Amino acid sequence: MKVDEKGNSRISTRALFRGTLLIGLGTLALVIVAISWFDHQAKEIRVAGRESTAKMMAEGVAIAIQDDVISENYAQIEGRLRQTLSDPQVLSILVADEDGKVLSHLQVDPATRNIKPIYSSSRVQVPTQSSEVLTVGDATTQWLQLVAGVPIGWLRLEIVGTKVDDALTNLRKQVTIWLLSACFVLLLSLGMVLWRTRGLIKMEEAVIQGRADALKKVAHHDSLTELPNRYLLLDRLGQAIASSNRNQTSFALCFIDLDGFKPVNDEHGHDAGDFVLREVARRLTACVRENDTVARLGGDEFVLILVDVEIASGIHTTLERILATIKKPIAIPEGVEVAISLSMGVTVFPDDLSSPDDLLNHADEAMYVAKNKGPGQYFFYQS
Repeated sequence: MKVDEKGNSRISTRALFRGTLLIGLGTLALVIVAISWFDHQAKEIRVAGRESTAKMMAEGVAIAIQDDVISENYAQIEGRLRQTLSDPQVLSILVADEDGKVLSHLQVDPATRNIKPIYSSSRVQVPTQSSEVLTVGDATTQWLQLVAGVPIGWLRLEIVGTKVDDALTNLRKQVTIWLLSACFVLLLSLGMVLWRTRGLIKMEEAVIQGRADALKKVAHHDSLTELPNRYLLLDRLGQAIASSNRNQTSFALCFIDLDGFKPVNDEHGHDAGDFVLREVARRLTACVRENDTVARLGGDEFVLILVDVEIASGIHTTLERILATIKKPIAIPEGVEVAISLSMGVTVFPDDLSSPDDLLNHADEAMYVAKNKGPGQYFFYQS
């Protein structure tokens, strides 16, 4: 009996060991398969995120340079490209005309981050599609056709991964070492890796989303005043037209040009001029309601969209309040006060039943009539 018990004991121990070994090997195989699958998924997420970032960056740059490409302002193009290259993720950027003739090509030295122009090729082979992305290793190249009504050229942007990508790669190497050297903590290690990697992926997604939000703001807002730019203004104007048609309401479009701004710039410098523009933007925003729009077209030109207005009384009260607010002296950083005013042209929809571009032109025409009447005046467009 004892022998049988010992034999049974040995058989049971052997079976237990074999079962434990099989469980260990099965767990190891499962972990390796799981890690390989997760590694593949993480790589796809990083590539997809980098490709998404490259596309959003390219679209933002395309909006910024399309006017300069049309006017062949190469110095301004290069200046905007250099601003883009300040992002540590960007390696190179190229702008070419529709036939592939290179207009500007800048590249960053990865080690020193010095920007240098590339003159090795005067012409490049452009894609057959309007947008094309290619990822090789850690680099992603985005081609984007520049369009301003008609195709006007091409933009090629090359970016690399972020520090989050490097952290994720190092983490995968550590996981492999842990698996080979400590099988008895496989499940625990896997849980830790999955949890930490999940956190890193969320961090990367947050970085990508933050970059997307930043690029969207750059593409749709004026960098000096942070007001909507012309692109976003036209979108808001289209929304106002649709709402007016749907709800049978009126809105006023006001085109503003500052009076007396040039002397401020000339006498006190551009920094003082920028301060005045920001203060005007702040005052205009304070004069209107939250659902109205204050936009800057550039220079000292602003545009207001005043929705749901009462033409008989409410609009005149608002316009007078705006004139009075802007006339108040502005204390610039030099310690002196400057005084400006504004001339404003107003057109009302649906009395002026025109397209967004025509509404802007009509308000602009009315503004010039107001300016000819003297500083601090407004005038309604008359068809």
